[in-house]
Order: sequence, then C-alpha cells, then structure tokens
Amino acid sequence: MNRVKVFNLMTLVALTLLALVPKMESQDVRSSAVAPITQRPLCASQFALANYACARLPFSPGSPPEPPPDSPPSPDDDGGDGDGDYGHHHHRNRHGHRHGHRHRDHHEPEEEECCRWAKEVDSQCVCELLVRLPPFLMRPAHQYSLVIGEDCHVTYSCGGPI
Repeated sequence: MNRVKVFNLMTLVALTLLALVPKMESQDVRSSAVAPITQRPLCASQFALANYACARLPFSPGSPPEPPPDSPPSPDDDGGDGDGDYGHHHHRNRHGHRHGHRHRDHHEPEEEECCRWAKEVDSQCVCELLVRLPPFLMRPAHQYSLVIGEDCHVTYSCGGPI
C-alpha cells in the first residue's frame, strides 16, 4: 500500500515538474549557415481578426439608382392619365439631394477598424484561400480589391496559380 502511495506521489511530482519547466528547443548549428526559411504568415489569425472587425459593420446594400429627371408634360396630357393630379403640376423634390442619404464628414470607427485589419491580411493568405476557386476563375496574375466605406481601398495581388 505504501508503494502505491509513493508511486502516485512521485508521478504527481514528475508531472508537476514537466508542466512547470519550460521545454527547451535545440538549434542545429549546420542549418544556421543556410538562408533562413521564410515562415508563412499566420493566415487563420489574420482572417479571424479582419472578420471580427468587419462583422461589426452595418449592412448597407448598394444605393438604389437615381430616379430619372422629371420630364415636362406632353402636350396631349389632359389630366385623365389616372395619376390623380387632374392636370395640375405638383412641386417635386428638386433640391439636388436624395432623401435618406446621410452625408458623413467623419470616418465611422467600425470602418476604420475593419480597414485597418483588412490591410493587415497578407496577400499570400488571400491568394492561398482563393486558389480553391474553380480553374476557370483563376488567371495568371490578378488583383482582388476590397472597398470598405468611402475612403478605404485594399488590394491583394496574386502572381498566378499557387
């Protein structure tokens, strides 16, 4: 019974030491003479940070097209066209601005954060992700552009199929 207790205690001490003592890495002296290997960027963490920052952006679909300018009434318009104005011309909005469109003089903090983290994503990461596209969508050299807000344009350049 004492042997079991001593064995359990020794096992606990050994595991504690292994957890507390940092692991040591060895370096091969011969490999230091060779040019250093470029490490791949941390793509998953870059995508996660950009995704988190850009997910907070409000969804804003493209703005609707401008309505055509008001045309003058045709000479045969007698008011019986069913529009309810009975030949009277009403004032329409000609103020030179669209209702519902807000003008912004400052950058939204969400857009700034999204832009900042989108710029941090390495082109190599984007290219490696997009290499999974069907072959007919891949070109020898191409660029992918991302537009965030009015002032942020991020471009990722890919050299060709990886």
